[in-house]
Amino acid sequence: MSLSELQKRAEQNESDKVSSRKVTSNVFVRDAFVAEYAKRRANGICQLCGQKAPFYNKEGKPYLECHHIEWISEGGSDTIENTVALCPNCHRKMHVLNLLSDKERLRAKAKK
Repeated sequence: MSLSELQKRAEQNESDKVSSRKVTSNVFVRDAFVAEYAKRRANGICQLCGQKAPFYNKEGKPYLECHHIEWISEGGSDTIENTVALCPNCHRKMHVLNLLSDKERLRAKAKK
């Protein structure tokens, strides 16, 4: 579909109301100490791209997100050996692409 065709379809949406639906999901209870350790171990640097955290949180700490290399939903553990700290872009990349080369690189970082 071309951009102009997409625009025409999008313009057909005349509704001022957005529809909604109810969903149910499972939430995994993770250990806050494991996540905090991963972030402190990273020392403000994304463990995938190697760049500084993109901004600071309200407490003035570098903003990084804890990521489980082997996803908990797929049997991964909530341990310091399976967690790393990533910038928001790299965290999203891992959940969209989940590249084996990135996982291998992160495994090496988690062992340090």
